[in-house]
Amino acid sequence: MTERDYDMLFNIVVPVMKVRVTSETTVRNEGFAGTAFLLKHAGGHAEPLAITARHVAEQLTPGEAAVLFRGTDGAWQPAAVQGIELHPTQDVAILRLEPGTYVAHCVLSRRQEHASLQYMLWGYPEAVLYESISDDGIAQQRPDLIYSEGHIRRRISDLLPGIYGSRFFELSTPAGPGCSGAPLIARSPGRFDGPDWQVVGVYVGERHSHPGDLFVGYGVRIADIDQDAEDWSALFA
Repeated sequence: MTERDYDMLFNIVVPVMKVRVTSETTVRNEGFAGTAFLLKHAGGHAEPLAITARHVAEQLTPGEAAVLFRGTDGAWQPAAVQGIELHPTQDVAILRLEPGTYVAHCVLSRRQEHASLQYMLWGYPEAVLYESISDDGIAQQRPDLIYSEGHIRRRISDLLPGIYGSRFFELSTPAGPGCSGAPLIARSPGRFDGPDWQVVGVYVGERHSHPGDLFVGYGVRIADIDQDAEDWSALFA
């Protein structure tokens, strides 16, 4: 991956924050909530949309939440979350962002994927959130984009303890808390050479399935996300 590709990713896969507006020009960070990704315009949607996990969106209030984009100077700039739509049965949600110019290459894939599919994931794990120390010795929040990859271990169409929904991929690689809402992008030989990145799932968490089992991750399957939410059909390219 080139440095340009990596810089671009910071404005496609973005951190989700709880914020408080203290003045016309000042936004105070009130806490990190998770990860989201910008969705390429589809189905006639002109407004900028981001996808995240439902349990991330449930922490947010429109007008008191933002996603962060990295400017050319390296500083983070907020874009307000103006609306939130929770999926009725699965752990995904839509964030409606304030108008602006956004870069988006992620599209939702209709392909019914199965075990062995290789995927790429970028997200903002909490494990690296506090790596920066201010002059007075206080740890500062600094979201940093982390890459992981893996493969689908199996499809699950059932309830899982502690995870909302019923249609999942079990994943070979846990990404860690904070990565909820990150896209599972189907791995292809060209990686970023094509115009669209095919999102097959949304990362929602990890756990030990049973005592002694491997630690695994889980993602919501995207291909049939409109099965019980017809209006979500418009999100597919």
